[in-house]
Amino acid sequence: MKQVTKNKRSIRFDLHINEVVEMKTRTILDMYWDDILITAVIPSSRPFRATIELYSDSKEILIARLDINEDGKMFSPTYMKEEFARRKALRDTFSEFSMKLFAYLNSYIEYGSKKEQSTTDHHEDTLIAEEFNSWEFPYLERHPDLQEKWIDLKERTAKQYKRIEELDIEEKFSLETMVDRDVPSFIESFESLSSINKEEKKDDLLKAIEDLRLFIEKLERKEEESHSQSFEKKKGIISSKYNNSD
Repeated sequence: MKQVTKNKRSIRFDLHINEVVEMKTRTILDMYWDDILITAVIPSSRPFRATIELYSDSKEILIARLDINEDGKMFSPTYMKEEFARRKALRDTFSEFSMKLFAYLNSYIEYGSKKEQSTTDHHEDTLIAEEFNSWEFPYLERHPDLQEKWIDLKERTAKQYKRIEELDIEEKFSLETMVDRDVPSFIESFESLSSINKEEKKDDLLKAIEDLRLFIEKLERKEEESHSQSFEKKKGIISSKYNNSD
């Protein structure tokens, strides 16, 4: 049983917090409450909405997803499993529970207490390089051509990671999870295979790398589109300002 005081009120939860992952723009907490898996995403900056997801004890079936509103005073379901969706009382219960849970978690983690970012490019590059320490892939050392592709992908990913604040919310979350969680877990899982199984799973590895590359290429295209739009805007300003026929 855990207790926290929030706004002079005592809130109690019989929670087992299983994992806390601090990322660049958010903190993800996985916990259990009465055999229900709960995943909470707590943002580190105000523009992002906190999200709470509840899963059945199979850990595969999403029961409900709730997002906090703009003023941070209420959670509303954005998804509920079909058999629950029409039960208003249950919707209200989920909303009330999520708000109290958020109040607790908002005290459990120190809101916005991420590592300080230097304003210098050199220090920022050093911090980003540290984020990619877990991207080292020993298996690829025996495959120079594939390792070269991996290094190129890692460098391109780091460039997009550097501009993460410019991305759309969903892209931001996807990129951040890719860098901090999904890829390191994938590498660890692959490296745990035997030498024979690694070779047998090589096609799966290539497919995974290709999927990552396609995602980064999508971000690169959007970056180029943004640069082009900015150029056209500045070109228009110069044209109207310095080539006025009046």
